[in-house]
Amino acid sequence: MALSQGNKQPVYQLLVTWVLMLAVMEGVGDLMGILHVPPMGAIFLEEFVLLTILYLLNHFWLRVPIRLKSDISWRGQLKINVLPLIIILLDCLMLFLPHLQLTSRTILFILFALVVGIFEEYLFRGVLLGGLLRSFRRFGQRRIWLAVGLSSLLFGMSHLINLSHQSLGMTVAQMLVNLGFGLLASAMYLRTGSLAWPILLHFMDDARVLAHAGLSQHSVGLSTFSGALGGAILLVVYGGIAWWLLRRSQWADISARFLK
Repeated sequence: MALSQGNKQPVYQLLVTWVLMLAVMEGVGDLMGILHVPPMGAIFLEEFVLLTILYLLNHFWLRVPIRLKSDISWRGQLKINVLPLIIILLDCLMLFLPHLQLTSRTILFILFALVVGIFEEYLFRGVLLGGLLRSFRRFGQRRIWLAVGLSSLLFGMSHLINLSHQSLGMTVAQMLVNLGFGLLASAMYLRTGSLAWPILLHFMDDARVLAHAGLSQHSVGLSTFSGALGGAILLVVYGGIAWWLLRRSQWADISARFLK
């Protein structure tokens, strides 16, 4: 029997899904290496497998509603996302700097950024954030920040797997940046009621980094600094924007949309 929007979501289901997705990500990546699948083909195949498994898990087990179409007018959505749109615009300008050569490899990186954005936002904002909102229903409207904080923390912690191929300092920086990114993406989703907005933010962020730096740097996210200090600065910036978007005066509207 499907859970309604008001039913309580077992937290263990969401944590199991998070761990499973990380395990599948590592397992499929290793399998692609064993089979000697070309790097770019392996990347797209891995994302396709991950998204398919996640969709089936949510459809048959979790049953968390995923919102793509907003009930707010386009003008209203643009007004809500003024500050995030500045970040998106900056990413867009940096992506198409004059010195960027749009080779076939660069275009593949940009397409890869799109599929990564779709999968990660479906998982962390769509499934985990949406599920945690139902898990914490006993906390009333306070569950908004509880769900946002925990889902964003899981998003940041997911980057611990990068320790297998990079330094601790870089990994800590990535975790801090992506914790802040998770807060901002969550706020965009809750305020607009459309997963399309965080997907757009995620896509533009990763596309910019991938197009200029390649796969080895894609998980750094919006950070242009090195080390944990830069990550902490961006955590404060993104967290501040998220706090503004999710200020108490907006809780009633968010509750009406997500917490029925």
